[in-house]
Amino acid sequence: MLVLIQRISQLLLVMTSAKRSIFLALFFLVVNTSTSAQFINLNINIEPELSVTVEQNLNFGTLVANSGLHNIPLGAINSGVYSIRAYHTQNIYITLNSPDFLINESSNSTDRIPITLNAAFNNSGVDNQKLATTLENNTGYFPVHKPSSSNLKTDVWQALFLYMFGTIDVGNIANGIYSGQVVLFIEYD
Repeated sequence: MLVLIQRISQLLLVMTSAKRSIFLALFFLVVNTSTSAQFINLNINIEPELSVTVEQNLNFGTLVANSGLHNIPLGAINSGVYSIRAYHTQNIYITLNSPDFLINESSNSTDRIPITLNAAFNNSGVDNQKLATTLENNTGYFPVHKPSSSNLKTDVWQALFLYMFGTIDVGNIANGIYSGQVVLFIEYD
């Protein structure tokens, strides 16, 4: 730095006073411009706008051939329960697609078990199947949270509960594992 100042002073002797003033002004702007940085530690927790949790699977249990109709009604202890956590002002569009039959997983069997599944929802914020509304044609559009005078929660994240229930008819079929794919579509806005 000392060498730089000596060379600048030699250069200043050669320059005229007008050029010297401009040069000094520019030199001090460049030299006096100091940079400093501030570091901020920033942690942001970004939560998904919607999450679904299986609270309890729909369970028809182990059944015997020719045992007939087995019904799991809304509110039964073995009905399916799903919680949907979302922002309280969101609206949810739900569609439940289920098969008409459960198929025997054995490749050489053509046996099938007829099945009918239904869904209901409760957007009061409380897991209570007695407060549930059955979805018409297993499709519905409704708010995540429907506040009432008894549940004026201020939490921005609310839970909506979806319940799955239905009927199967076990006829004269071979023993085995019967399965089908149930798809629950959930969209939000």
